Amino acid sequence: MNELKGVISVGKYKVLFFVEDNAQEQIIPGLFIRIASNHGIARGDLDIHVPSSRGGGSIKALKEYLKDYGDELVADCIVLGSDGNCKGLNEKRKQLEKNLQKVECDYTLILTIPDPHIEHWYLLDSNALSLAVGESVADHAPRKKCEKNHYKTLLKDAIQSSGVIPLQGGAEYGREIANEIDLYKASKAEQGFAFFEEQVKSWAKSLA
Repeated sequence: MNELKGVISVGKYKVLFFVEDNAQEQIIPGLFIRIASNHGIARGDLDIHVPSSRGGGSIKALKEYLKDYGDELVADCIVLGSDGNCKGLNEKRKQLEKNLQKVECDYTLILTIPDPHIEHWYLLDSNALSLAVGESVADHAPRKKCEKNHYKTLLKDAIQSSGVIPLQGGAEYGREIANEIDLYKASKAEQGFAFFEEQVKSWAKSLA
């Protein structure tokens, strides 16, 4: 297993992120930091690492990492990202929990389930997307649709509506969106977002 891939900040609480792709990597850690800071954990106290963000392999990567590092692993929280893929939050959550039944993990495990896909989260707040892009972006908040590339296309089209060409399909704006998104609005709009926020909130309050 490769050593830690990415480091966002350094602090006393170590958090590891295993996510599926670049779009998840760009927004989920930033959302975690923001939500935790809203509930008593200062940004500077978070030591954020992204050991893996390879295509669709977050569960496998987590299992391999825990196997490789075993007793040497020191972490306060592990965040696992896996798109819902139209299974719905509850079914996907059961699937992940079943898959992880035999995983020995003494740390808080937070499941992150954007449904159907992470690009949906990028589109939940057009104002946040506009601020991230630096130009006014038309509201493309979509109804749920299970077509594979539907949300990727919507995200790209939304950004291009401002006259900006997204070189990474919009993923490059993930960190800025995480800083600007209306958390209340996003939680009301997407059940998976609310589930993620509640888990981070509970973890932060247990430490604060």
